[in-house]
Amino acid sequence: MSAISLFLGLTVKAQQTNIIVSIAKKSTSCNSTDLGYQIYYGELGSYELEKKAVADVKRNNPGWENVESKDNIDWGNYMGNYMVIVIATTTDSKGCQRNTYGVGFGKENNSALKDAISHVKARNWTWSESKHGYRIVTEKRY
Repeated sequence: MSAISLFLGLTVKAQQTNIIVSIAKKSTSCNSTDLGYQIYYGELGSYELEKKAVADVKRNNPGWENVESKDNIDWGNYMGNYMVIVIATTTDSKGCQRNTYGVGFGKENNSALKDAISHVKARNWTWSESKHGYRIVTEKRY
């Protein structure tokens, strides 16, 4: 019985993949907007993956001013290896557009999409799913 538990424990551990997404942001004349994102995944710890993702997102997005990262470990709990990234665009009364990426993780696509939508809402308070919508830009299981 303990051999089976040991085997199952190793199997579950082998399936866990650390994923981190870093998003480059820039202030414009009327708001801030997301420029792009970088994904890193693997068995490295979140800190090592984040360093790589941040370096690449800065290099690939000239004009960046700030970088935000999100990983699939939430308060020590593994959220899953399914990732969804959405983009939402809002336009204010002055005609200024703002792009906001939302990153979500889950054990399957529905929970990852729900997490991504929640991430957009937390990052852009003027965004409304019913008014502005969103578009899935990346969807993948690692």
